[in-house]
Amino acid sequence: MLKLVQFFLKNRSALAGRSILAGTGDGSVLRRTFRTDDANKDDLQLSLESLDDSISSATALWRKEELLSRMKALLNCSQEQSEILYKANKKALRVFAPKLLTDNIELLRAHGIEEKYIYDNPRVLSNPTDELSTKLRLLHELPAVEDFKILSPFLKAPLKAVQHMVDVSKQESIAGGNRINYLSERTDTEPVVVAKFFASNIRVYRIALDKFVSNLDICLQHLAPADVVRHLSVLAYAPASIRERLKALENSPLETIKPWMVRVPDIALGKSFEAVIEKGKQPVFKDSVTGVWFETYVIKRMEALLGCTEETAKDIYDKCKGFVSLVDNIELLVEKKIPPEAIVKHSLILTSKREDLQQKVATLETLQCLRNLNDVIPLCALKVYQLKKVVTNLNNEPLGPGSTNRIYYFADSTGFTPSEVAEQFARRTFMFRVPKENFLENLKLFMQHMNREDILADLWAFKYSPGIVAERIERAKQVRGKKLMPWMVRCPDVVLEKSLQLTKESGLVLGENETIVEYFCKRLGFDREVANSIILKAPSVRNVRITKVKKVIDYLLDELDYRPQDIALNPRILMHSLQTTKKRMNQLKEIGCRPKSLIIVCRSQRQYDLFVKEWMNSKERMKKVKQYG
Repeated sequence: MLKLVQFFLKNRSALAGRSILAGTGDGSVLRRTFRTDDANKDDLQLSLESLDDSISSATALWRKEELLSRMKALLNCSQEQSEILYKANKKALRVFAPKLLTDNIELLRAHGIEEKYIYDNPRVLSNPTDELSTKLRLLHELPAVEDFKILSPFLKAPLKAVQHMVDVSKQESIAGGNRINYLSERTDTEPVVVAKFFASNIRVYRIALDKFVSNLDICLQHLAPADVVRHLSVLAYAPASIRERLKALENSPLETIKPWMVRVPDIALGKSFEAVIEKGKQPVFKDSVTGVWFETYVIKRMEALLGCTEETAKDIYDKCKGFVSLVDNIELLVEKKIPPEAIVKHSLILTSKREDLQQKVATLETLQCLRNLNDVIPLCALKVYQLKKVVTNLNNEPLGPGSTNRIYYFADSTGFTPSEVAEQFARRTFMFRVPKENFLENLKLFMQHMNREDILADLWAFKYSPGIVAERIERAKQVRGKKLMPWMVRCPDVVLEKSLQLTKESGLVLGENETIVEYFCKRLGFDREVANSIILKAPSVRNVRITKVKKVIDYLLDELDYRPQDIALNPRILMHSLQTTKKRMNQLKEIGCRPKSLIIVCRSQRQYDLFVKEWMNSKERMKKVKQYG
């Protein structure tokens, strides 16, 4: 019994001092302001002697710094390398405890896996420890393996695939003892290189042994051994198909033959032949993607036409999904003196067929009062029939003394460039159908009471009659003053009333022209520096309704007797649901726990449940210690 007590004493841990109850962040001002002598004392109603390190490791609530230090100690790596490992496995940490990473590192190192492999393949640590252990055990059973470390790439493969590979290897009889050694000997390639490509094409083990050997013989007669190793999936095709395609390739104008050419569709191969014949040289290919020679050509051509970087050209190509007429459309727009910046900004207009884009540009050139084609080029995003109708309506509806149109009138009234207005009008084509009188009157009302950026961003309000717009603006103005938004015109009456009611309540809490920082100073008794530190630590607090903030503060200070310092150290509590906060506080009270730090109340449900579970377990252990002590 004495040994049991000594075990607990030896492994004690201050749970409250750990990340379970301590907030993290950039609140150095708050920590200096509210530093107290009992900061490291346990706020739980248990003796410190009863707690051990297993609590923190089991609850999955390690701090990031603690996890990084443990990984750094296990791998003897730099801070930068440990950060890379952490980021690569961050998604797994949402599901598994951080201890998973350290356990997997210890497991891999125990089986002789090099640290370099872990750095190069950090996601291998996201595997459940049991599954990773099973893979290692299976790989040890693979026959005729002299150096186990060459099999490390297979750790990324699914468990069922590894199991199948080992089972097949045990049953078949092949020179070298397994397919990796056999291919290494046939191609004069290092086994470690062969294993790497086998791991990325592990389904090769589903090919029958006779077919594997036969196809390898055929491919090595016509292809470079190194290329065969890199494209093992070609061995899965029927031998007759491989012979037929290789024969066709030998009679083609291609100078070199690659394994991927055996498995691409005939149409893709035909395009490659055409490119060779037209350009008189070998095109640039990518290993496993058909038609990449076309992508390379298009990107280089776009760089030359637009004077942009390769990255920008690649972004345009991806956004337009490699549209066939991409280069032709750019050449057309450049010929029409459209600046490259405008083409890059409105690159989606390049997805039209060349004939359609040519027709759209010709239609825009018929627009009366056209100052510059660049002003209306965003309208090319519309379909041909839509654009013709829009231009016809604009030509039949002169506005203002200068006989302008809606786009220029809106731009001149708001101060935006015509191209910015045309871009938004192309997304909201109803702006061309709104009655002329409504358009002019509503624009005048909006400019008197709202910001121009808000007006352009929310054009839906133009669909309402000027009478409704004026009435809504007047109602909102009485409560919100100058802070009016277009959505107040188009929202249902219930929503508007609710918004105005919340605005009134917020006004009663904040007072006239008072900010949330000033409210913190007044309600919590802090100076402005500390109040600003609260906002810096949790910037999202600014977006929380002040009435909700007031209810949370009242509950914590008046009902639970927490101090303003507790709120300042953990401002996330102000963004947390009050209903959930009350529920958790009541549950903690029932089990005899009053956390000094409010951070545990703000944790995810999984983390909170783990904390409660570990609290109950530690309480039970303490009872046993007292009982047998």
